[in-house]
Parts: sequence; C-alpha cells; structure tokens
Amino acid sequence: MKRNPFIRLLAVPLCAAMLAGALALPVSAAVAPKPPFLTQVLYDVADAALNALLRGLSMLYPTDLPRQYTTGPDFFPGMDTFLDAPAGGAKWSLGYARASLIPPGLFDPETGAYIGPDDIFVGGELVGEGQRALIDRKTPTRLLDDMCVRVTAISDGSGNGPKGHKGRGTVVFASLDAYALTLYDVRVIRGMLLDFAEQNNIVGINIGVLHQHSCIDTLGMNGMILGALFVNPWNARFGWFSHHGKNARFMENLHTTTADAIKAAVAAMEPGTLYYGSADAADYLRDKRPPTVLDTRLHRLRFVPDNKTSRETWLLNYASHASTLGPTREVTSDYPHYAEEQVNRLAGANVQMILGANLAIGRNDRPFEAEGVQYTDRERMVLYGRAVGDLAVGINNDEAVEPMLNIKMAEYRMPVDNPIHLAMFRTGMLEAVGVRRCDLSPDIDIITEIGYMELGDGLAVILAPGEIDPVLVQGGALPASEAYTGRDFLFTPMRDMVRGGRRLLTFGVMNDHSGYYLVPNDIQNFILFGTQEINAASKQAAESLLEAFEGLTASVIGK
Repeated sequence: MKRNPFIRLLAVPLCAAMLAGALALPVSAAVAPKPPFLTQVLYDVADAALNALLRGLSMLYPTDLPRQYTTGPDFFPGMDTFLDAPAGGAKWSLGYARASLIPPGLFDPETGAYIGPDDIFVGGELVGEGQRALIDRKTPTRLLDDMCVRVTAISDGSGNGPKGHKGRGTVVFASLDAYALTLYDVRVIRGMLLDFAEQNNIVGINIGVLHQHSCIDTLGMNGMILGALFVNPWNARFGWFSHHGKNARFMENLHTTTADAIKAAVAAMEPGTLYYGSADAADYLRDKRPPTVLDTRLHRLRFVPDNKTSRETWLLNYASHASTLGPTREVTSDYPHYAEEQVNRLAGANVQMILGANLAIGRNDRPFEAEGVQYTDRERMVLYGRAVGDLAVGINNDEAVEPMLNIKMAEYRMPVDNPIHLAMFRTGMLEAVGVRRCDLSPDIDIITEIGYMELGDGLAVILAPGEIDPVLVQGGALPASEAYTGRDFLFTPMRDMVRGGRRLLTFGVMNDHSGYYLVPNDIQNFILFGTQEINAASKQAAESLLEAFEGLTASVIGK
C-alpha cells in the first residue's frame, strides 16, 4: 500500500506517546524503502522536530548515573599476552552445566497455566495476545517450555601453576533463554563470583542471551510503562525505587542460578579434544534488511572428553531471531529449545547455543513445510528447531582445534543519541552502566564491552554487545546511490582486523544488549517507523564498535 507522507506526520504525536514502548516493537518488521527526495526531506524535518521534543522531555527525567566512571573488579580484561602457538603440554579442558531459570510457583506443573504474581511480564513486543498496549499488564498466560541457562567453561591448560590453576586462565560462556540483559545485570552476576573467579583463575565471564521474544522480561521494557513515565521521575528525585518490567525476585533468582551454573561448569571441567565444523544453513535463513549480508553457516565447536563415559558438549553459533510466536504472552524458549532437544535425542550431547550477528536475520520456514499443509506458529517453531538440530547432527567436516586459547576484552563508551533510549535510561526503565556527559543536558554515554578471542590457529571470535549488522563483520555496505543518507560508508570490516586470516565467528548479544548496531549510511528515521532505527541506541553505535574492536585487535601482542 502506498504510504501518504501527511498521514505519517499525523503519527508523530502517537510516536511520542508510545515513547516507552518503542524498544519493544517487533524486530521482524522489514526496513522501509528509500522514499522520493521531497518526501524524505519531509520525513527528516519531522524526525528532527520529534527528536528535539523527546530530548527536551528527557530533561524532565532526573538520573542517578554518575559523571565519572571507574573500572571495577567486575570487568574481566582477559589475558595480558596472546600465544602464537600452543604451549608445551597444553590440552583442552571443558565443563558444562545447565539449569532452569524459572523458580517454582510461577506456573502450574500439570497444566502450565500461569499462577504467579501480576508484576512479572513477558518480553519482546509491546503488546501480547488479549492485551492492550500501555493499559493491561503483559503477564504470562502459560508455559510452553523451559527457560534455561547453559554454561561452558573452557581452558587450554597452558602454563599450569603449582596452585592447580587451569593454565593461563579459564574462560566462561553462559547463554540464557532471555529477551535481553544489559551490562548492569551481567556485572551483578560477575560480582557474585569475584572470589570464586580468583580462586579458580577465571579470566573471563561472558554472559549472553538467545534473544527470545517470548521469555519473561529481563530487560525492563514490558512493565507498567505509563507508571514508569509518570512515577519514576518523582521517585528518582526522592531516591525511591524505579519501576521497570524486571521483577526483583525473578532477577535475583536469575542472578543466583546463573552464578551457581557457572560454578558447576568450572567444577565439571575435564580434559578432551575440541573440534570445529559447520553446516550450510543458507536455505534456513533470510535477511530482511538490505543489503543481503549474513553468515549462512551453522558453526559447531564439539568437545569430546577423554573419558569415554562422559557426554560430548556442542557449542552452536547461529544467527536467527527467535520470535516465532509474535506478540504472545505464552512463555517459550522458541526454536533453540527444540534444537537442543533434537541433538539430545539423536546424539546424546550437551548443547549450548550462542547467537550470531543477527540484526535483521530471521527464519525461513519453507524448507520444512509440506505443500498444502497449514501450520500453526507453534508447529513452525518446533519444526524449525528440529531442523537446526538435524543440521548440527549432520556436520561431518570436523577438524581438530589446537589447544590454544587467547582472549582480551575492552570497555568503551557509546554516546546515546536516540531520544527514546535517553528517556528509558534516565527514567530507570533500562538499567545501564553509564555516565552523564553534562548536568545541563540529557546526554549520556553507556559503558559497554567488546571482546576478541582466538581458538587454535584458525578461529577467531568477536564478543559483540547488542545486535550487530553482519555488514560490519563481513563488509558490503550499500553504495551511496542506494543508501538512505546518499553517502558511502568506507570502513574496514571486522573480519579483516583479526590475526592471521582466521575464520571469524560472532558471539552476539554478549555481555550487554546495548541496542542495534546499524551501518551509518543507511540509518533511516522514526517517521518511517524503521524498527531497527527505533531499537538503535545511537547513530554512532557502529563506528564506536568498529573503533573499539580495531583498537583491541591492534593491541594484541605479535599482531
């Protein structure tokens, strides 16, 4: 249907009224086509006016963010030096743990019906089935399958010391069935593990989510939004609580359960061999935002313990949104749950999935649907998960990975220039690690993390905050003639910054959900209702990320 620019302009007040819910709009919406020049000018003028209005409103919201930031012990910088070859006597060790994130008393164990309190909400889209935006509470209706945390602890065994330290250090990766976590919650969990990390020579604790749109809200965007808009400013002035969609008791359980699972994974570490292989998943994926650039492989790191009675552990790296049910109030971990179930059934292996660079990457269900059959969304979810599991089981190109683990992390600042995000951070709807730039303006910087890891001599990994555009990893930005801004974006893709031409994987939404990372020359505006634009905390996000990653990789000794 042809879009009328004047109707779009009438939507400006509505967009302002939906301030708090904008982040939770469906990420599956396709980007709008580039409009004619005069229409684009009209959009941009209205967009600038809306930005000014919302920035002004943000000034009304006081914030307890500090003016200065000091790195604390809950930041794990990784290793001081990188090896160029495995150390003498090096050998992989790996441990795995899994635990449910749903405490007793929320769902009926027989029917799955929700029986918990009315201050627990479902994440993802702003509204759910049978629920009116900003009016009704988006509480769950029932549980379809579990929300879990899965943890892998890994070491290459190099440089073992007399105190039993696991080499140059153990690195931990936790994946949560959750919509999102900010660095704030990641550092709460790390803070619970500081003594344990020191005692066990843990040099990295990395916590990511699989970004399911149908899990209990762990980001804070699906609570009583109107209450937050009108109550939080007053509460902040008097030092009272800030309302958001995270239930304190649920989050406390999540923090404790994740910390305990990390301890269990470290305790379960045993020696073995690590293999890497991949499968072609091109037919299972689609990129909904031009240009079409995506990682079409399902990557598998397979650990085979020396003890033949121990289970293998498979770490799967895959980029596809888990948003099958759309605006739902049913709680499900979506297709990753059924992929794990399929691998368990066919291979008897432990499974942990880590999301890739997934900006606008979604599922393609057609390969699994029989012609003429009408499928429900739930059936599609199960079919897709089983198909991904089948892909993982079918990988037959494994190659051993040499026992050499290098990892280094860096903190960096990202300016927040999206006025919706400014308001969310300032009202406390989003809990951030950040700083105010000036007392007389609403501007803030959030502190986030970027990481670079090497496995053996052939693999490298980006540990990326938020949902990044695969273009930033692989290259291929739109030319000026096709980009919304009419400009080129000349940059070095992240894959060209790694050492020695290694194959580069992306561990996305890792340690922070700091929004979308869009290619700067094709950022549109709110009047076009570009979903990715609304979810981007900053137009400078991609450039901040690239600069931080370039500095990180350049600092690696021996590069």
